[in-house]
Amino acid sequence: MMSTAEYLESPAQAAERALALLVRGGGLSAAAVWGLSGVTWQRLASLGAADGLPSADALASGRLPGPDGGALALRMADNTVGWLVWRGQAPAEAADIAALLGGHLYCAALRGEQSAARLANETMLEISLLAGECASLDRLLPRLHKLMQRLMDASNFAIALYGDDGASLHFPFYVDRRDPAPPSPQAMLPLDDGHAALAAWLLRGGKPMVLTGERIAELCRDEKLAQPAVLPAFWMGAPLVNADGNPIGAVMLHAYEDQAALTSSEQLLFMFAARHVGFALDRVLYRSQLERQVWLRTCELEGANARLRAEVASRKQVEKFQNALFRIAELSNSSLSLEAFLSGLHRLLSEMVSARNCVVALYDKLSDRITFPYCADEYVEVLHPRKPAQGYIEQVLHSGRPLLVDPYSQVPAAVEDGGVKPQSWLGVPLYCDHELLGVLAVQSYDGEVSYNFRDQEVLEFVANNIGAALARVRALESLQQAYAELEQRVRERTSELDAVNAQLEFDSLHDPLTKLPNRNYFAKALHRAWEGFVAGSGDRFALLFIDLDRFKLVNDTLGHLAGDHLLFEAGARIRSCLRHYDFLARLGGDEFAVVMFGMQGPEDCEIIARRIVREFERPVILAGREVFSTASVGVVLADRDHYRNADELLRDADHAMYCTKQQGRQGYTLFSHQLRIDQADQLALETELRRALEEDKQLIPYYQPFIDAKTGKLSGFETLVRWQHPQRGLIPPALFLPMAEESGLINRLDRYMVNAACAQLQAWRAEGRVGEHISLHINLSSANFHDPDLVAWIGGRIAHYQLPPAMLHLEITESALIDQPETAATVMQALHGLGVKLALDDFGTGYSALSYLHRYRFDVLKIDQSFVFDLDRKEESAAIVRAILALARALDLDVVAEGVETAAQLAMLQEMGCSKLQGFYFAAPAPAHGLDWERLARFEQEIRSAA
Repeated sequence: MMSTAEYLESPAQAAERALALLVRGGGLSAAAVWGLSGVTWQRLASLGAADGLPSADALASGRLPGPDGGALALRMADNTVGWLVWRGQAPAEAADIAALLGGHLYCAALRGEQSAARLANETMLEISLLAGECASLDRLLPRLHKLMQRLMDASNFAIALYGDDGASLHFPFYVDRRDPAPPSPQAMLPLDDGHAALAAWLLRGGKPMVLTGERIAELCRDEKLAQPAVLPAFWMGAPLVNADGNPIGAVMLHAYEDQAALTSSEQLLFMFAARHVGFALDRVLYRSQLERQVWLRTCELEGANARLRAEVASRKQVEKFQNALFRIAELSNSSLSLEAFLSGLHRLLSEMVSARNCVVALYDKLSDRITFPYCADEYVEVLHPRKPAQGYIEQVLHSGRPLLVDPYSQVPAAVEDGGVKPQSWLGVPLYCDHELLGVLAVQSYDGEVSYNFRDQEVLEFVANNIGAALARVRALESLQQAYAELEQRVRERTSELDAVNAQLEFDSLHDPLTKLPNRNYFAKALHRAWEGFVAGSGDRFALLFIDLDRFKLVNDTLGHLAGDHLLFEAGARIRSCLRHYDFLARLGGDEFAVVMFGMQGPEDCEIIARRIVREFERPVILAGREVFSTASVGVVLADRDHYRNADELLRDADHAMYCTKQQGRQGYTLFSHQLRIDQADQLALETELRRALEEDKQLIPYYQPFIDAKTGKLSGFETLVRWQHPQRGLIPPALFLPMAEESGLINRLDRYMVNAACAQLQAWRAEGRVGEHISLHINLSSANFHDPDLVAWIGGRIAHYQLPPAMLHLEITESALIDQPETAATVMQALHGLGVKLALDDFGTGYSALSYLHRYRFDVLKIDQSFVFDLDRKEESAAIVRAILALARALDLDVVAEGVETAAQLAMLQEMGCSKLQGFYFAAPAPAHGLDWERLARFEQEIRSAA
């Protein structure tokens, strides 16, 4: 039985001990223990042929091993924390062992939760203390970001704050490894800007939000928000509030496809941390705002005294004018006739302006006549229509601007229709929808009454209401005609709308380029096929996921038009390989998918998959040249036992396609149970690699020396990574390096190796083992060219370890130059500026190596070992090596030959003039403590004696 002290073991060790206890009882042929890790089940230990036993998900759904086995749920505190499952006859103490094992798993879970809670509490305390330590946002925000990084992956993190106007946002802190144009910290962005749209929408809701990439795209479309420049796969944000509960901004975090989304516990922790961040920001902002508010308040009080005195003096007169203007606006919206409206308007106008004499004149362009629908004059009773003359009304009609005439104005005197010259005259134009209709004029025959610009403003307001009334009259006249025209247009538009709706329905379900069904249409068809298969009303089917190889190269080389032609031709070729009732769709980019009905077994699927692969062996004519673009195919067969919905089928078909690409492309892979196991193992290996990057003893640098071909002296080392796993043993790089590339861990791994190699080189120099003529080669992945801090970080390592920069040689593969040509050139130029040397690795195996030598600046070429291996066997390999060496001499480049394993290869490379050699002939890669320095020193004597 298990003792109390044994609860300190790890869950896996406890599970192995429990199985060992069960085996002592005899009668078991296979057994396994499952434990709950977060929200997923993990097999902690197994015995015998455990792969045939049910999984934890199957046990939870009621599936048991069968009559010859059994299973026990490991429970503690009414929670199922694991399963014990076996085949054979279990001993009588199985239940006791299960109870103790359940307690151990429950305690391990509690310890993990306690550790996470302690870290969260310490971080929240540090966030709260930051407000007192930092006097400005420039010092506060970077330290806040580092604390958030401690809790979760916050590599893409931003804080947005309201501007002073409350209608804009600015981002005092914004980090995003993919955003091509991050916002300036001081820039005030409108709420509909691409960077600020999601933050503004979050603040309007007032609640924390967690969104997927699809939901963001849908939200931007539905809410008409500006979509971010680079769409994330996962986005989470929370409002920031001050001590009074008022929003001051938002904190946001997002991840892209190569990053894992936050777990539910991390999301809750993020929401909790947002409150502390808001309070810390509020305290810092409050100090700066307080001084500004005091100054503004002082200015406001001084101005308020002056305004108050002026307002008291004019308030009574303003109230009188406002009342009259309100009644004028109310009168203009009434249903009175035009004559009654103008009469009432004149009466109200007289309350504000001396308007005893008032005239409304309208001009008709067709008849070229001026009419007078309203006239009130002490000398004239009626004004008759007339042709335009030289009066004041004609001057206003001609200029379209107000005219003020008084005894002091420079306007030539004119006698109006009454025959009596006015002492002061004021007229303003009447407009209706920017069309000049006529003139509203008032005049005075009394020398003591003179109009001014204040009277002109009042008259212009009244003129606007007259224009609105005239527009209402015109609208009534044209309404009947509009009704008739509208009925005719409705009939025409109805027929057009039917045709447009049919076209829209087709466009919404089909790809505009290939005319194949699109992703939405395919998703509906796949779900219908799955539902029919599950219900038993439909046939069994298979799903094919097809991706064109090297499509990006064709697109970048020949242009987008050639790429579109290739996609159209690819759709036609795939269609020719299918039966008439199979469903083909383009999912987007160079990805296609097929639902094949009536599939009874894997053999039926493989026939069509092979047919599609063979179809792409023929060239495609693009822009007058032959282009080969092969296809990688993933196949999955519908199965009720292993799948719960159609989306899981699409996921596994996609995974099978990527397996094909990893195996060399141009082929197909049928998804199997083993692939599912490998997929789960890869996820576990990724998690373990993340832990290994945080430790110092698992990832070990190995060093393989370079030998000078002429002198035999040691000239350098290449640094290679090895993973000494505590349970799995030594894991080869070919297994975990591709996984690191896909998961985004390669940047951290490269930085780990650069730092470890620089530290070792410093130690060798301190011991006197190497001089400045020794070069240290370190591989640099293409993913590092996304990192804007790469050059500064490498410069910092060189300065930290006090190394001559020329000793450091960074090896770059062709993939970095293909994926990011412009960025690669910029980064390489910056590295050269530090004094670091650059080497082109695996030279001669790519597609465009010569163009890279022409475009980029390299210091060293490394001849791929595939040419060196056949150097003394094939004349072709020898010719290629001679050509590379001649090219290097012409470009003044150093050369390293990889893979030297025999004396014959050494002699031929020396005869060809290769400067440096590397391979197992001299030494195998070994850790620093395993290098044989005496044997390396003997090569100088051996090569001299051979010469």
